[in-house]
Amino acid sequence: MKKESSRKRRFHLDPRIKVLILVMIATIEMFNLNIWVMGVIGAIPFFLYLTDHRISGAIKYSIVFGLSVLAHVFRTDMQINMVLNMVIVLLGGFVLKLFPAFATGEYILKSTSVSEMISAFSAIGLNRKMLIPLSVMFRFFPTIRREHAAIHDAAMMRGVSIGRKRFWKNPGQAFEYRIVPLMITVANIGNDLSAAALSRGLDNPARHTTYTDVKIGMTDIITLICIVMSVTAVFVISKLI
Repeated sequence: MKKESSRKRRFHLDPRIKVLILVMIATIEMFNLNIWVMGVIGAIPFFLYLTDHRISGAIKYSIVFGLSVLAHVFRTDMQINMVLNMVIVLLGGFVLKLFPAFATGEYILKSTSVSEMISAFSAIGLNRKMLIPLSVMFRFFPTIRREHAAIHDAAMMRGVSIGRKRFWKNPGQAFEYRIVPLMITVANIGNDLSAAALSRGLDNPARHTTYTDVKIGMTDIITLICIVMSVTAVFVISKLI
């Protein structure tokens, strides 16, 4: 039977390259670098969003990251309350240091299917004890998002959503209607997804076959080279200026 290729007509990276980019971003952010290098690092998730045709996500990310860059650049010139200035600077630093890695992780979760992930990491010999938690994680967050939306719709039908008259009569009870079902759902989903992974034979030590064909192609190599060269060039130029 013919394998299903993970390569679509649109731009699509291999899961291993995506994880490598995430590791690179997280590692670089650990160092105390100048704002130019941080700007290049912050631009990587923006372009990844665009390649995945997530225009709204790219715009939201660019606005938040852009504001954090402005807060960092003009932190000494802001003539506002000292406490408020400190909060703005801390939040800006938090976004500069962590937001690119979080955004890249979200891109990976939304642009990579479970079958692609399993096929890619099985090819490099990743242990089955690691594959099962990874497969559960990749299914967990999208499932939680759908369950949260269902709980929100149910709360809207009962008039206990934020902004409704019934909510303001008893806010504590309204939050309870949201939190308790979500906590129970989280506990049940984790068990269900683990059982589903085991029932599909992911713990079987025998060699597995897959309908998804993933491989590192020229697009992956060029993307990785462009990222490395861009970060290196900006770092060298910023040191020479």
